[in-house]
Amino acid sequence: MNARFSYRQIAGIASVIIALLVNLPLIRLANRSQLAIFPGLPDAVFLLSRLVFHVAFTFFFIELNRYALLHKRYQSRLNLLGWYGVNFLLFLITTALFVAIMLLWYPERPILLLVTTYFRTFFVWGTALLVANFLTVLHQNRLIQAENEWLKQESLQAQLDGLRAQLNPHFLFNSLNTLSSLIREGSANTQPYLVKLSQVLRYSLQVQNRELVPFSEEMQFTNAYSFLLTMRFGNNLQIVNDLPPQASWLIPPMSLQMLIENAVKHNIVSGAKPLRINLTIDPLRNSIRVSNGNQPKPEPADGTGTGLPNLENRFRLLTGKPIEIVRSESEFSVHLPIISAI
Repeated sequence: MNARFSYRQIAGIASVIIALLVNLPLIRLANRSQLAIFPGLPDAVFLLSRLVFHVAFTFFFIELNRYALLHKRYQSRLNLLGWYGVNFLLFLITTALFVAIMLLWYPERPILLLVTTYFRTFFVWGTALLVANFLTVLHQNRLIQAENEWLKQESLQAQLDGLRAQLNPHFLFNSLNTLSSLIREGSANTQPYLVKLSQVLRYSLQVQNRELVPFSEEMQFTNAYSFLLTMRFGNNLQIVNDLPPQASWLIPPMSLQMLIENAVKHNIVSGAKPLRINLTIDPLRNSIRVSNGNQPKPEPADGTGTGLPNLENRFRLLTGKPIEIVRSESEFSVHLPIISAI
């Protein structure tokens, strides 16, 4: 709840206050009874017994209902109305036990005085239910606020990680090296390479604050990024993109680029072991499938290791569905849920 009181401590404090308020008339009466000569008036022991009972009774029902309402434990067998019916039955049983004990302990007490316990305890029970519901709503609101704050932090972290990937010094260094080689060789691919590099950098800056982009825009960016990689690795890298370029879908920006980058970063790409990356549709899972040969490098690649977790968090937030990762001895694949634009 806060730095001082937990929800259980608040329940305890509320129980004491409610018990004192409901027994306040008897407290005043007990003070007067010390000078009174009339039998049947409550004494301090009887008052203390009922006060302790009401504190324990209130605390029990607050905590029972707070736990049940928060975790919805009753839903497997009862609806909310049925759960309150169980509460009422528990109220009748516990109060009857207390009255029976008091009658055995104080056989000379008028039954009317003990039966009034039912009416006072009914008020206590109703107040306990209200407090339990209030604490449950308060707890749920705090959980929602905490989750929203966590999601904001995750979104910010994803943006920061994306920005690092977008302006990754290694990527820029390798791209500029490739461009330099093309210029030096007088290659006809120099101008197309420069255009694609400009397209990749411009797109990465444009989508920084966007949660979703049209799939067609993402495809143009992915194709440009794939072109840069294939120019760099030559025949050692093959990226086969069989995704529909004009599909009416949405997608978190740079999702496909991150998966392609991960595949290149963590796998051997060489003449002896060329790497093939496939981008396809999986109709059974209704997902986009990005797969590559499983040929990991002998030593782990440098990186924060947060790319896939961040991507999964983004999809959970936007679709409520996780991404699916499938590993085998020969292949590694990631399935991204398709987000329809309609």
